[in-house]
Amino acid sequence: MASIAFPKLARKVTLSDRTTYGYVHVPAGPSKPTFLLIHGAPSSSYVWHHQIESLQKAGFGVVAPDLLGYGDSDRPAEVERYQISAGAAQIAELVGTVVGANTKVIGVGHDLGSPILSHVYVRNKHLFSGLVFIAVGFVIVDAKIDPDLINTASRQLLGYSTSGYLRVFVAPGTDALVEKHDAAFDSLMYCADPAAWKEHLGAEGGLEKFLDEGKPLPVASWISPAELAMHNRILKGSYAGVFNWYQAAYLVDPLAADRALTAEDKRVTVPTLLVVTEKDYAVIPEAQVQLTQAVAEDLTVERLDVGHWAMLEAKDRVGKLLADFATTRGL
Repeated sequence: MASIAFPKLARKVTLSDRTTYGYVHVPAGPSKPTFLLIHGAPSSSYVWHHQIESLQKAGFGVVAPDLLGYGDSDRPAEVERYQISAGAAQIAELVGTVVGANTKVIGVGHDLGSPILSHVYVRNKHLFSGLVFIAVGFVIVDAKIDPDLINTASRQLLGYSTSGYLRVFVAPGTDALVEKHDAAFDSLMYCADPAAWKEHLGAEGGLEKFLDEGKPLPVASWISPAELAMHNRILKGSYAGVFNWYQAAYLVDPLAADRALTAEDKRVTVPTLLVVTEKDYAVIPEAQVQLTQAVAEDLTVERLDVGHWAMLEAKDRVGKLLADFATTRGL
């Protein structure tokens, strides 16, 4: 939540469709680009706090929105409002409003933020001088997600399921279940042993069992008690919005315009950086590389020996990667 975590940098904007977004804004210094930081799930703009601090110190600009349903942004009840394309259109308008329609930004997406960034890019290529994907690569959502298909594919490729949690995330009432066991859920999201995700998040039925038992796991050393408390405070009472993104991807047909995108439409012509999280048991790392290689003309791949939350676990490394990407590529 921008206003809680960054009171001096927090802003709000009401878009043309009357949706209000909260966001963090750091104006860019002379001749410095602005980074658009799009968080994933379950998270908020706060997940970028280390990078916001380091980028600001280096003179870079930052725009880091709370996605719809999160933090200071509106939390509509209608699942249809959470379609990837709808969110992407709003983020594009937000960027144009904040930094100007003629100012290019470096887009950065993590987790759910990666498909949102992908959709923003294909519809608004003029906005971007570069793209960065963390954990999840470039992906266009042009069909309903199929949890069973995803789990079958991961078992065949890796020998274990990565996405059993999807069945829980798309089910009605999951927000109340997670709110009831939020301490245990938080400990799982930021657990000390990343391999615990194989059993409690990726395995089919694993998340249901974990939440029913409600026993917290040891938390990683790279997230402090104060950071964990801030994360919990921001998400308290907002899990309906968190899971609406997944329910929309599962229940709502993608836009015809998304299904009609051509290979040329999806071609990424700006410099692109993919940060692969090698100990991330919620994704198939090599699939992220292959998906992004298929569309990006100028791709750099950086592999980090970390779990899903690279911007926390490898905070300094990620901050340096972003700054170096902008500087060395002249973005």
